[in-house]
Amino acid sequence: MKILVFADFHGSENALNTAIEISHREQPNKTVVCGDLFGWSSADKVAELVQQLDGVLYLVKGNNDFVTAQSFLPCEMEDSAIMYHFGRTLFFTHGDRYNSMRIPPMLKEGDVLVHGHTHVGRLQVYRGLFVANVGSLARPRDGAKSYMTIDEQGITLKLSDGEVLQQLNWQ
Repeated sequence: MKILVFADFHGSENALNTAIEISHREQPNKTVVCGDLFGWSSADKVAELVQQLDGVLYLVKGNNDFVTAQSFLPCEMEDSAIMYHFGRTLFFTHGDRYNSMRIPPMLKEGDVLVHGHTHVGRLQVYRGLFVANVGSLARPRDGAKSYMTIDEQGITLKLSDGEVLQQLNWQ
């Protein structure tokens, strides 16, 4: 099982095209976009591009994803996505509501909180939780265009070319 994670496209067609290339390279079972999908480009073009991502698609609503733009999508944008893989709960959110400073109350030690919002990728263990910020391919605030994979080994933060920035193993 491999989960591919992106966030904070803000409607950038270039970043979405890069994400499509990454998804073809990574071959995920599931792909999660942790919000702020829409922005610069037309909503119908963004919706067309996001459908080209590989794997079962999960779309999480960000603070810049408005109802009118969401009507173009093939599936509903949710406030969060919750999965159970690798012996733990994975909670995907945008990051404006839940993040390392505001942990969802349902998570327990060893679980995973995945978010975006800050446009800076980072992996950490915080209060016994794995906390993963995916960063952004479109507008990284640290200059590192990043995405993330989650699999049986752990969480890996990568640059757009696949170079590993940071790895956090389950053990």
